[in-house]
Amino acid sequence: MQPTDRASKPARNAGAPRKRDALPYILLFILLAGMLAVLAGAVLPPHYQAVPALLWSLGFCVSGMLLGFLFGIPRTLPSGTANVAAPDERNGKGRAMDDGAPANTEPNGNAASNTLFLGTPAPMEINSNLVEVSDWLTKIIVGVGLIELKSLPGSARSMAAFIAPSLATDMATGTAVVGAIMLFFSVHGFLIGYLLTRIYLSIMIKRADTLVKYASVRLESGKEIEVAELSRLQQKSLDDMQEAVTQLLLAHSPGGAPAVAAMAGMPTAQKPASLVLWLDDHPRNNTLLVEQLERENIKVDLATSMRQALTMLQQKHYALLITDMARVENGRRIKDAGVRTVREVHLAQPELPIIVYCSKDTIASYGTEAEAAGARFITTSGTSLLASVNKLLQ
Repeated sequence: MQPTDRASKPARNAGAPRKRDALPYILLFILLAGMLAVLAGAVLPPHYQAVPALLWSLGFCVSGMLLGFLFGIPRTLPSGTANVAAPDERNGKGRAMDDGAPANTEPNGNAASNTLFLGTPAPMEINSNLVEVSDWLTKIIVGVGLIELKSLPGSARSMAAFIAPSLATDMATGTAVVGAIMLFFSVHGFLIGYLLTRIYLSIMIKRADTLVKYASVRLESGKEIEVAELSRLQQKSLDDMQEAVTQLLLAHSPGGAPAVAAMAGMPTAQKPASLVLWLDDHPRNNTLLVEQLERENIKVDLATSMRQALTMLQQKHYALLITDMARVENGRRIKDAGVRTVREVHLAQPELPIIVYCSKDTIASYGTEAEAAGARFITTSGTSLLASVNKLLQ
């Protein structure tokens, strides 16, 4: 991930103007151009009837749009399932990125699924009848079309000959005009129906599915709980664990324990503000931990490369640096990038506390080197990380 990651520059993206989608306007412009061409043939030679020509044009366009709609209806997941990130991507540690291999491959060779079965979501299930009907009809249309492919040109000529008299012109000219109308408006109508359905209906269905599936979840005990309430309870549990771990860490530093313990019990609004720099090429993995730190009046700036982190350290005064271990730097994966970061930062700012937050495998491989380079604390636990940050800052 490059330093221009949007997570490290939310202000710029928030203020950026939203680009207007040009696809509907392009399709509408092409449709209007075809209609103007039909009108031009009525005003100029061969002077056929404009109204029947326009009506047949719209008819073929609508038919093509209906066919494109049937082919473009997106498939949905089976009812009662929801896509979630793999465990290594949901927690705050750099598991998959540090060791470069999936961490939850079972011994029997079956990889863990990324589909979480939540039971019956509340308050309703998603109706997928339209998807099933579309799938059924498209298979029939394709099958019949392939079987009758040889007779398709003859059927088209027969239809053109049937429509041509309505244009009130000679048969040869009317047949040619109707053929052109059939080809252009059918194909363009199909593109309109398929593209708009595939793009915009997918977004609408996805939003509706999200509202239905994630309004509440069913726990293993059978009870249902709203997502917002579940998040609040998890946050409370995280606060409790952080306080408990902080007390355990304080037991190893008797000199400063009373002051830090008093600071831990102080309301967030009364705690002194601190500024922390977090270096990780996958900042999304640390979203919950960053949120927890900012709840404790600890402002967190994000960096995605060592060069960017060193530049930010020169521009601002940070009270603490958190870094991962394995990281992609300049397009190349460096397994001991955390050790190099600790070494560089410690040489530039020896007094700056540095915490390394990584996986167990990378600690086993490079933990000793990171500690020798000047890391103050190395952990794989998000709870221990939060507690150590509070301890070092206070």
